[in-house]
Amino acid sequence: MPLLYLRFYLGSLSALFAFYLLGHYLLGFPFPTPTTLLHLALGAGAGVGLGAVYHRVWPLPPPGLGRVVRLFVLLPPAFMLGIGLLVLLQAQVALPYLVPLLAWLTPDYGKAPSSTP
Repeated sequence: MPLLYLRFYLGSLSALFAFYLLGHYLLGFPFPTPTTLLHLALGAGAGVGLGAVYHRVWPLPPPGLGRVVRLFVLLPPAFMLGIGLLVLLQAQVALPYLVPLLAWLTPDYGKAPSSTP
């Protein structure tokens, strides 16, 4: 199971890096420096880690109201963690949005709860 989380982390990180590079060449954003890429890697790692820990504490329920409640319980600490990283690192990346997004997406890669027949 840790390999699934690592695979998800590396996949999302490569998508973020590609987005920043395409943003530079297509939209004129500043070229991503190694510091910016490190900030993205730390934010993505914090989001995936928070999602994995949260999934272990409160597994993903079946679709319905339970998932909505779980989402609203997950978002405030994930958003505050992103803001804390942004202030701590003095980063210029979207860490307050990146951490909750990856924390929300990570449980899909976790072990599904076993159903009883």
